[in-house]
Amino acid sequence: MGVSSYLEIYLTQFGWTMYNVFWDILIDTGLAYLPFIGMFLRNIVEPITSQEAKDASSVSLRRIETDAVKMFAVLVIAIQPYMTVSYNNLSYTQACSPGGNAVVGGNTGKTYDTTFTAATLGGNNALVPIWWYAVLAVTGGINDAAILAIPCTHNIRLMSFSIDNARVKDPQLRRQVQLFYKDCYRHAMAMFLDHNPPYPNNLPQEDLNWLGSQFFLNGTYQTARASATVPGFTYDPNRDREYDPDVYIPVDGKPTCAQWWTGNGHINGIGLREALADQIDAGALATFKQYVANKTGKAQDEVENIAIQTLISREETAFNGLGNLNSYNEASFANAASSAGATLGSFMEAVSFYPALYAMKAAAPIIQAVVLMLIYALMPFYFWFSSYQPGKIIFMSIIVFSVKFWTVLWAIANWLDNNLIEAIKPSWYNLQLMTNNLLVEMIIDFVIGGLFVVMPLFWSGLLTWAGFRVGSEINKASGELRGSPEDAGKKGGNAAKSTITKR
Repeated sequence: MGVSSYLEIYLTQFGWTMYNVFWDILIDTGLAYLPFIGMFLRNIVEPITSQEAKDASSVSLRRIETDAVKMFAVLVIAIQPYMTVSYNNLSYTQACSPGGNAVVGGNTGKTYDTTFTAATLGGNNALVPIWWYAVLAVTGGINDAAILAIPCTHNIRLMSFSIDNARVKDPQLRRQVQLFYKDCYRHAMAMFLDHNPPYPNNLPQEDLNWLGSQFFLNGTYQTARASATVPGFTYDPNRDREYDPDVYIPVDGKPTCAQWWTGNGHINGIGLREALADQIDAGALATFKQYVANKTGKAQDEVENIAIQTLISREETAFNGLGNLNSYNEASFANAASSAGATLGSFMEAVSFYPALYAMKAAAPIIQAVVLMLIYALMPFYFWFSSYQPGKIIFMSIIVFSVKFWTVLWAIANWLDNNLIEAIKPSWYNLQLMTNNLLVEMIIDFVIGGLFVVMPLFWSGLLTWAGFRVGSEINKASGELRGSPEDAGKKGGNAAKSTITKR
């Protein structure tokens, strides 16, 4: 039997375990039989108070027979648990995943496997009524078929979120970036402004605006050096001439800025560029590089530079002095405007719906699994309070279907989210530009956020209303069986008479 998330595998069994607990409590305390007592009393009192005692006895007997059959049918089909459900038999298939294989409970590869064990869930399995077992199987199959029919898209929002929220966690690396800025980038930019060398046409102008500038790597960085020794770079007598090898040989040397950035000469071949790239989740970075490179035709190293620039731009407040990298080659008025724009952009980013939307998408399947668990667990009380009416089965079945169908609605919203980003904001991958189409981004965020919240609620509300009407009609139709044959004959005669009159 298929479910819609990893967590739902375990919460489905737990929900039905609690269903069994509550139903056993109702049976053991005798409360489960109260609706039958109420039915007997109602069907005895109502006919007596509404007609002659002689006629009331036959009406009461007929009503008791009819209601008893309906209530026992509901008990057997939809309340008394028979079928076995276990997390070991529940499976989840992630749509558009590379493997595309279904995983079962206990072997999902998530931390849920070690948390939700048989001891935690109250056993290896739970019992489910026949009707609800069929409902879960049918709804799971419908969901799987619908989701598989939706075209696969790359999760652009997840890629953006992973790259945009990467941070430098190593304090030593933070310190090295600060020193590189002071010893290399600031010196190279000053030399560029003083001498105004010719700028290659094949390099974009914004190449100068970050630490790993290709123009500086091929120029000033070749001769400029670190002002202090850098761990991992060995002493080079031809380069580190300020040391007299006859007097003192340092453990580490002072690399050139090009060596420092690229890792050439490092004992492990790791420079600042690679060290910064390692601060980003490897899987997210690999996906980002491959997707953007295929989409734009850029080299993967160039795409990786975008990710590193994004990391540095988000950490500018931590890297003392790195907040104004763009100010070297702008006029003073432009500097002020840029500063104001950056401030506004930072504020807009802080209040942006983007992180909240990502959290909403991540929390959606958890909320769905919890809601379904509560529906399963509390169902005995629902049927008990409704006196085991047949129409309530249809009503609750439609509610369960509507909640489980949220997965399909979210899959549609996710598909629309990724395609809207591609269509409206084609340069989304330039995450280092904090003010890159903020208005467009906010529009997409609010539209998709509305779909993730409003669409499931509207859907469930619509089906709940429909389920209520269907359930009411079923109860009404079954209630008419309790009437006398004379009433049925009268209704049939009136219907026939009405038809003939219309003709």
